[in-house]
Amino acid sequence: MSSVQSQQEQLSQSDPSPSPNSCSSFELIDMDAGSLYEPVSPHWFYCKIIDSKETWIPFNSEDSQQLEEVYSSGNLHACCNFG
Repeated sequence: MSSVQSQQEQLSQSDPSPSPNSCSSFELIDMDAGSLYEPVSPHWFYCKIIDSKETWIPFNSEDSQQLEEVYSSGNLHACCNFG
């Protein structure tokens, strides 16, 4: 028997079950692709100088949403009274 035949026999006798790692890729394929996507939501920041360095600080979610609404409306001169 040649070494090629012996290797083929070993392969045919080996356990055909998938490895534990390969199962996770199949589970990912079975998932709904829409559930993996979450649209990006805008968030606003302001710049504050601390120790001669620019530091960008986020507005809270409510204020950031209001800023985005004003910006999207095109009325950039709107007066905003944020809490």
